[in-house]
Amino acid sequence: MRTLADKTAQTASADRAEVTTVLVVDDHQAVRLGIQMLLDDEPGIEVVAATGSFGEGLAAARRLAPDVVVVDYHLPGRDGLTLTHQLVTMATPPRVLVFSAYADQRLELAALLAGADGVLGKNSLGLELCQQIEALAWGRSLRPSISTRVLAAVSEEMEIEDRPILGMLAAGTPPDEIKRVLGLTRNELEIRRSAMLRRLKAPPRLSGRGM
Repeated sequence: MRTLADKTAQTASADRAEVTTVLVVDDHQAVRLGIQMLLDDEPGIEVVAATGSFGEGLAAARRLAPDVVVVDYHLPGRDGLTLTHQLVTMATPPRVLVFSAYADQRLELAALLAGADGVLGKNSLGLELCQQIEALAWGRSLRPSISTRVLAAVSEEMEIEDRPILGMLAAGTPPDEIKRVLGLTRNELEIRRSAMLRRLKAPPRLSGRGM
């Protein structure tokens, strides 16, 4: 027969399981504070850390194992997409939401190449940010839809052999299937994804929302 203490412990464990833990990585202190205050007021979300650089963010993710990491695109030193790729290749990867003032379709495509689970503009502070974090924590896909015009334009910048990979990743094809279809090893796919990502890290030149 379970005691009252057993029931209390079980309830506390269930409550903890329902809390979505979040790590915020943004180089602007005011933005970090604003996001933290917003999320702290949201039931079911707990900000476990807020950091301002690539190194601090990666270290905090490894130490705290958050459910979701909100990553700014512009970070000092190594950028947010490089951090995103490091996060999603961890043994137990968090869901990653890239958060940027430049959330056009070129950046969205670059974020998909890096392995992000979602992309959101900084003009979406508020309910939408909370909703996307909770959706990611529950395993929903928030992959942006890339227009055929943007995809075709970006494909022209890529090596010919990389264009099928770009198209498959943009369509949401799992990496394991890409490797099987194209006969690539894991290392070969990662090298080619990294090369494509470097080409896309130039400042945004396409206005994706209007295409």
